[in-house]
Amino acid sequence: MRWTIAAIMLVACGGGTPQPKHEDTAPTATETTAPMPVVHQELGSIDDRAVSNKFQDLSIQFEACQKAALKRLPYFSGTVKFFLRVGEDGKTKWDYVESSTLGDYDAERCMLDAIEGTAWPKPIGGDATVERDLSFDPGDARQPADWDPDKVAATLGKNKKELDKCVSAAPNAKFQVTAYVAPHGKNGKVVSVGVATSSKEGAAQVQCIVDAVKALKMPSPGSYPAKVAFAL
Repeated sequence: MRWTIAAIMLVACGGGTPQPKHEDTAPTATETTAPMPVVHQELGSIDDRAVSNKFQDLSIQFEACQKAALKRLPYFSGTVKFFLRVGEDGKTKWDYVESSTLGDYDAERCMLDAIEGTAWPKPIGGDATVERDLSFDPGDARQPADWDPDKVAATLGKNKKELDKCVSAAPNAKFQVTAYVAPHGKNGKVVSVGVATSSKEGAAQVQCIVDAVKALKMPSPGSYPAKVAFAL
């Protein structure tokens, strides 16, 4: 199995530090030197190379998340993009899955836990934002059928009220759902769900969406699982 990192760094630089003035004469014993101020803006800057090294250090943990997913979903594969905000102390203030085709919340949550437990390079001039992509190659297992979103449109429509309970709690957020549907009698059963969102507020509703989608009675995929992605 193999995974790769695609680095995408999006940070806004904070203001610079004023340069000290050079005097022709040395300060007297009664003069004091004031500390140079650091100008804080909404976002600061962070060392991109150091961040990449930190993600590389997390490779063992990411692979463990992948192996756990493969035990449940032998066809597990796809890409995931993380968004995190790093505080000036080097700790993760918040993070979430910004986009994903993995279709497995447990694996996505496992990776977020690893990210949250990491000591990041300390930003300069304020908090910094980081985005990173990970890709997980498909193994030797047969891949699921690729369903068009229209295949589940009727099911989503019938259960719109239940889904809206989750979505309406973060009205400005967007959600992208990826699900695996396995044969289950005459119908299809959702065996795994992954959810990507566009904001911190949306991240708080991901578990709600996962639970709601898992409860849906889907069309039968036939004799082998299918994979479908749709927006909420």
